[in-house]
Amino acid sequence: MPHPAIGVLLIQLGTPSAPDPAAVRQFLREFLSDRRVVDLPRWQWLPILHGIILPRRSPRSAALYQKIWRDDGISPLLHHSRAVTTGIQDRLGDAVQVALAMRYGQPGIAQTLHTMSRAGIQRLLIVPLFPQYSSATTATITDAVCGFYLRQRFQPALRFAAPFFQDPAYIKALGDTIRHHLDPAEPREWIFSFHGLPQRFAAEGDPYPDQCQQTARLLAEELHLSRECWHIGYQSRFGREAWLTPDTAHLLKNLPREGKPRLAIVCPGFVADCLETLEEIGVQGRENFLHAGGEEFHHLPCLNDSPAWIDALSSLIRRELSGWLEEM
Repeated sequence: MPHPAIGVLLIQLGTPSAPDPAAVRQFLREFLSDRRVVDLPRWQWLPILHGIILPRRSPRSAALYQKIWRDDGISPLLHHSRAVTTGIQDRLGDAVQVALAMRYGQPGIAQTLHTMSRAGIQRLLIVPLFPQYSSATTATITDAVCGFYLRQRFQPALRFAAPFFQDPAYIKALGDTIRHHLDPAEPREWIFSFHGLPQRFAAEGDPYPDQCQQTARLLAEELHLSRECWHIGYQSRFGREAWLTPDTAHLLKNLPREGKPRLAIVCPGFVADCLETLEEIGVQGRENFLHAGGEEFHHLPCLNDSPAWIDALSSLIRRELSGWLEEM
């Protein structure tokens, strides 16, 4: 009897298909319509989204995407995610089929799962590419995958990879990436900047801020940083609701005023560079820090498709496939 075919599906948050207002509007509409992302009553939120947010934000965001878009016509996030997918496939070999999907945008989750079903996948590992769990990211992937299989006659054996916020290989890959660009022993301040989240989500049980803090502590230990020189910040705020603090933007403005003009900033919650890292931190953050009196600003790249990260993710995936691979 042939062994069941094994699939691994890597899932990123997503990206517009192009850096123009129409494509960005389509992406934002899908993203901001998700009840996990914005959980206001639909009668209250949808008129705001379609009447105010999308018309105003789409052109502005498109202009920002144009600053970071690659010359080959795809976003940095999609480029690096594809390269990681290829790298994982090479390391796992023919016993496993590795695919990539986006929660919002293309390639979509439903489309990719259809393709894997037609290929005969009977055991499937879902790997959300978010180190820290949040209901607004990890949980919405679970919703989308399970929602797809609610409508299917055949459902494969399913596994969902656990968040890897404290995985030693992930922490070491972050450290290796940073040391490749900068010597951590040199005196400077450090900011570990994570995507923000409404405070209410954490109060209602979302473990995201605790996991961010654990990642930051472990990364600081990996880099041998003293506790006095590193800070946690939360970026990318949206709306008027109270979000997690401290705000990365406030840290960037306040550190020079406190006599700390040398800075390195890392975004450990993003495994691939995107608008939030390249433009929000790399461009706007740099300008704000230098304008406030900063003298030296280092924005470190994400893990992207570095060999250290592909090796770390391969190790994590092999662990999650335990029992399945051994039967091959």
